[in-house]
Amino acid sequence: MLLRFLLLVPALALSACMVPNSRSNAVVVTETAAVVESCKRLTQINGDGSISQSVLMDRARDSALARLKVRGAEAGGTHVLSDVANHGWKGPSTAGTVYKC
Repeated sequence: MLLRFLLLVPALALSACMVPNSRSNAVVVTETAAVVESCKRLTQINGDGSISQSVLMDRARDSALARLKVRGAEAGGTHVLSDVANHGWKGPSTAGTVYKC
């Protein structure tokens, strides 16, 4: 039983990671509404993670941006409108709206 648990923990940890791919790398995260003005709105997403919020802000922002890109690509979008794109972002909201342009 203990062996099964020890094998399961790393598998669960790996499955929780979001891995950027060519589709997600093409997604643009912006805070400027004019960029997506003529695009089709698809859905709302969130860039939050299950990891502790005690991470340094720069690293938290980078992680939130990566998650927004992956989730935006999964939703079929090309752009995500989110405050996380602002270099001065301090959290806590990681919400975004996915658009297809």
